[in-house]
Amino acid sequence: MKVLIIPCGIGMGHASRCTAIAEKLMEKGVEVLFASYGSGYEMLKEYRKYETVKLPDLKFYGGEGELDIKDTAKKSIDTPFIFLKSIYSESKVIKDFKPDIIVADSHYSVPITAKVLGVPCVLVANELTFNFSDIYPQDKTVEYLENGLERFIKDVSRLCRAIIVPDVPESIKIPAKIEDKVFHVGPLLKEDPAHIPGKDELRRKFGFNEEDKIVLVTVGGSEFGLGLLKIVCRAWDLMDCDRIIMVTGPQISQDFIPDCDKILKKTFLEDMMEWMKLSDIVISLAGHTTSMEITALGIPNIIVPIDNHPEQLKNAAHVKKYGISLIRDMKELTPEGIADDVNRLLRDENLKVRAEKTIQTFSRYSGTEDSVEIIMEHARDNGEPL
Repeated sequence: MKVLIIPCGIGMGHASRCTAIAEKLMEKGVEVLFASYGSGYEMLKEYRKYETVKLPDLKFYGGEGELDIKDTAKKSIDTPFIFLKSIYSESKVIKDFKPDIIVADSHYSVPITAKVLGVPCVLVANELTFNFSDIYPQDKTVEYLENGLERFIKDVSRLCRAIIVPDVPESIKIPAKIEDKVFHVGPLLKEDPAHIPGKDELRRKFGFNEEDKIVLVTVGGSEFGLGLLKIVCRAWDLMDCDRIIMVTGPQISQDFIPDCDKILKKTFLEDMMEWMKLSDIVISLAGHTTSMEITALGIPNIIVPIDNHPEQLKNAAHVKKYGISLIRDMKELTPEGIADDVNRLLRDENLKVRAEKTIQTFSRYSGTEDSVEIIMEHARDNGEPL
C-alpha cells in the first residue's frame, strides 16, 4: 500500500503531526511519501527519514507576532495562480507515486486534485470555520472573504472520504453537511505520553541535572514567533530557572539570542515531546499541534496566540480550561511580565494536581492509531465511488 501525505507547510505543526501518522503507517509496511512547502518542508528534510517533494509556497503576512489578514489579502492577488500551480504540482506527484490514498492536512487544493485523478482523500483539520470578522467587525470585505473561504472549505471537505479532527469532541464547529464524515480522534501524538520515560531519566539522557529548573520556548517554525523569542531574550536573566531551551524553527535566525550558559539554542527537535516532558514550563505560540502536545503531557505552560490569528485565539481558549495554561496577549507582553509568569508557575505546587487530571483526560484517546485505521480502511475501499 502507498500513502501520499501532503501537510500545510505554514509553521511546522501540520507536518509534525503527520509524521506521527507516517510512523504508524510505516510500521505496518506502508510506503509513505510526503509533499509540502515552507517550514513544513524544511522540518521534514531535517528528519531525513521521509522522502519529501517540494510544493509551491503559500504565505501569510504580518509583523512579529501578528497576522495581518488585510495585508495578506492585498498581497495575495496571485493566489489563484499559486492555487493552480499547487494543483499542477500535486497532480504530478500523484501520477508519479500512484498512491492508494492521499492524506491532506489543512491543504485544501489537495482534495480537488485527488477528486480529478480519482484517488481517495482523507482530510486532517483542526479548524473548518473562520472568525476573521470578529477581529475586523466593521470591515465588510473581511466578512465577504470569510464567508467565501468557509463555503470553499465546506465544499472541498465534501470531496473527502473522511475528515479527521485531531482533538476532543466539540472542540470545533462542524458544518452540518459534512458531519457524517467527521471523526474526533484526539491529538495526533508522535509518542504515547504513558510510554515516554520519566523526567529524571530524560534529563540524564539529554545531559541536564535532575534538580535543574528548565523552561522550553518554542514557536513552531513560524516567523510570527520572532516577537515572542525576542521578549524571552530580554527576560532570561529575570527568570528563576537554570536552563532555557529556545527552539526557533528553520526560518528564524538565532543571531539575536544571547550566548550564555543558561540558554540552549535549537533549530529543530525531532523528539520534541521528550524535551517538553523534561521541562518544568513550556512557553509557546498557540499552534494546535504544540498546544495539544503540551496539554496531553500535562506540562504547565504559557501560551501566546499570534495577534489577529482566529485559530490560535480559539486554540488558546480551548486549552485554558484545563487549568495548566496562562494565556497572554502578544501586544501586552513584556520581559518583566513573562518572567513573573514563569517564576509564579515554578512556585505553584497546586499545578501538579491539575496536570494529573489533564493527563487522565487525554489518556482516553489514541488519535494516531485511530487515524491510521481510518486511512487504511478507505485505502482498502478505494474502489467505491467518491
